[in-house]
Amino acid sequence: MCGIFGMIGQNAVKTTLDSLRYLEYRGYDSAGIAVKRKEGLEWTKCMGRISELQKKAQGMAESDIAIGHTRWATHGRVCEQNAHPFVSEDGAFAIVHNGILENYLELKKELPNVHFSSQTDSETVAHMLSAVYRGDVLEAVLAVAKKLQGSFAIAIMSVYDNKLYAVKNKSPLVVGVSRNGTYLCSDVGCASRQAEQVALAEDNTVAVLSDKGVRFFDFDGQERRAKFFVAEQSAELQTEEGDVMLKEIFEIPQKIRASRQGYLQSGGLRLSDEEARRLKRIYLVGCGTAYNSGSQVACVARNFLDIDILPVIASEFIYDNYPVGEDTLAFLISQSGETADTLRAAEKIRHSGGITYAVTNNACGSLGFLCDYVSNVCAGAEFAVASTKAYNCQLVTLTLLLADIAVSRKTLSVQVRKDILCGLEEVAVASEQLLTDVYPLVRLAEELKKCSAVFYIGRLSDYPTACEGSLKLKEISYIHSEAYPAGELKHGTLALMEEGVAVIALATDEAMAGKIAYSVTEVVSRGARVISVGHAFPEAENIPLPKVHPYLADIISVIPLQLLAYYTAKSLSRDVDKPRNLAKSVTVE
Repeated sequence: MCGIFGMIGQNAVKTTLDSLRYLEYRGYDSAGIAVKRKEGLEWTKCMGRISELQKKAQGMAESDIAIGHTRWATHGRVCEQNAHPFVSEDGAFAIVHNGILENYLELKKELPNVHFSSQTDSETVAHMLSAVYRGDVLEAVLAVAKKLQGSFAIAIMSVYDNKLYAVKNKSPLVVGVSRNGTYLCSDVGCASRQAEQVALAEDNTVAVLSDKGVRFFDFDGQERRAKFFVAEQSAELQTEEGDVMLKEIFEIPQKIRASRQGYLQSGGLRLSDEEARRLKRIYLVGCGTAYNSGSQVACVARNFLDIDILPVIASEFIYDNYPVGEDTLAFLISQSGETADTLRAAEKIRHSGGITYAVTNNACGSLGFLCDYVSNVCAGAEFAVASTKAYNCQLVTLTLLLADIAVSRKTLSVQVRKDILCGLEEVAVASEQLLTDVYPLVRLAEELKKCSAVFYIGRLSDYPTACEGSLKLKEISYIHSEAYPAGELKHGTLALMEEGVAVIALATDEAMAGKIAYSVTEVVSRGARVISVGHAFPEAENIPLPKVHPYLADIISVIPLQLLAYYTAKSLSRDVDKPRNLAKSVTVE
């Protein structure tokens, strides 16, 4: 969601604007920048893209101190008045904020004489800093920090000194240092582009950045230590013509190989045989695409694991009463490693004595540091808001993890595990085949764009794949779409079948083809158009799939669905890389 960047060092304006452009992948609707000059604070902001902000900032004087922001609206509509940064009425403090302040209405009551220029919760912080300032900026920051409730990463600049202040609780904040300056950011990858070393700030921390370095304090003003490390250099955002999403889909074959190799090179499963044999339950916890990958692999793993294995939506896990103990293992799945609900779920599981295992595309994210173990899915930097290649790589990593647990428990033979490992190369080759001829999908997309709704159906492991396909279509095309287990059609959904509706039937399991055939007949008889993926049916237009190991079929069956969503959205002239209202990294509950 919202991205923040701030720095002290040369060329702060240019570097901040460049960093905000990198943060575009998170999803946003407006942006802004503030700098400090001898005359005071200067700022500008706008609706729309960073390119518009760069134009507005062309007349801005260069500075050695700057903070910037990309906003994803929560409080208040999308408009320039609600864009960050916010500046106190006396012009002394400028702030940018990522997160949600739950008690901002109560805090506003403490400022009865202040004129608020926006509808946001964030603006409250700037005015509070001015109200409590008594000659020491750090004391003012600490006083305000203690009053805030909710999730927040806040960057603060003032006219009173040449420092930046950052306040962090339950929202990602990275601080970095280099020979050229000090930095703060909401994204490890973005920070690592400038900083030689970075540190993840703990909750309830204030970081003070100067040209001398960084100091950390708790909210009571007691100094803290932070562990700095060298982060993996983040890939540069590609600028050539074309959509990033399509580029990332076409990277899937090589990333499947990278995920397999990365798993082996990292040592595979970190649990001992004894720990694996002691398990009584496994949770796969995630949100959106990450949840779908957990659901899909759970279906496969039930073929060879002898314990309860349950996918759970992270936001539900936090507040429900799922049993957790020393015999519980939870795979926490997150592309960004910063998903707020997944982080809260990991905290709850650890507090209850369970084993936490992060499965992420960002091993340096908060989730990797919070969990007992971490596996990097090795999908490479993913910039399009709608996740594609990371999903395929999550399936690879999770399948290998669960297969290794089954080997430890002696419910899966070593030979079958080898077959799965070898089968991943066949999967990579099969995915290359699927990407060689996309014209049939382009043609189908031209028909789908005319549909009033698109339904995805499947059974067993095909159902989670249907969920992911449906999610991709609705995310970027804005066509109404839902996914159902095929057997549920008669329990309500058949009422929606008519001309102008399309049904995409997943059928990769030949043993279930007869059941799917019956569902296809049901919807066709009511006027709906059917496209099948995998098994061919007489009444449906078919998208064939290459044959691969049955435990790995869903890694490739999702690829036509990813492409179909992309080409449908393109035919409707949608912004496929930055769909409306959505964020890449959801950092608030």
